[in-house]
Amino acid sequence: MSDVDTQLVREYFELLHYRVLTHWQHDAHLPRVADAGTLLFIEHAESPDWETSEFLLRAADTPRLRRAIVEVRAWHGDRFYPSVVENSATLAHAGSKEVRQVAATIFGGRPATNVLVVSELPKTREQRDRTLALLRERGIEHVLDFPTLLGDLLQRLNPQGQYAPSPTLQALRLIKRYHFLRRQQLEFSFPGEAPPPVRPVPIATTPDPMPDDSEA
Repeated sequence: MSDVDTQLVREYFELLHYRVLTHWQHDAHLPRVADAGTLLFIEHAESPDWETSEFLLRAADTPRLRRAIVEVRAWHGDRFYPSVVENSATLAHAGSKEVRQVAATIFGGRPATNVLVVSELPKTREQRDRTLALLRERGIEHVLDFPTLLGDLLQRLNPQGQYAPSPTLQALRLIKRYHFLRRQQLEFSFPGEAPPPVRPVPIATTPDPMPDDSEA
């Protein structure tokens, strides 16, 4: 688990006006949870009028969460295939009874949902649906993938702003400022495909002179 991943998720929710608390910053007497550094507890500073019921969150859905346990599992080496869920014993802590007890203490007994942040879901609909179904079975209520999170984060960053206290946001701001991003996505402006072949210009040839009838 990369600290950069957790930091990006934390700062993303802070940009959305959430109060964010990491598990290890809270009371040491709370129940111990495996991989506590992957957990964030968020609460909207300005409670939205309504919450989203979407399971797979889009950029427009994320600001509609009131309170949530956020678990960060951004394994960027591969997509989140069903086999990853089936073979991982340390996944989906956010839906466990122990973590819900921690959240109840932090949020004063007020209701909270949970969100699992993953790297990238499978491309095929069948595998994607299977992954999401397996996560539902483990008690996960919302899923947010990193492409959606990063796209929305980059959209919200002001290229003329100052994010010096955050090295990660400042680096992303500079990339955006100097136009290395197109359509607010992680697409660099370097050529990704081979250029089209250059067709040679045909060389003009001089036609052979017509035979002189006088020489016949």
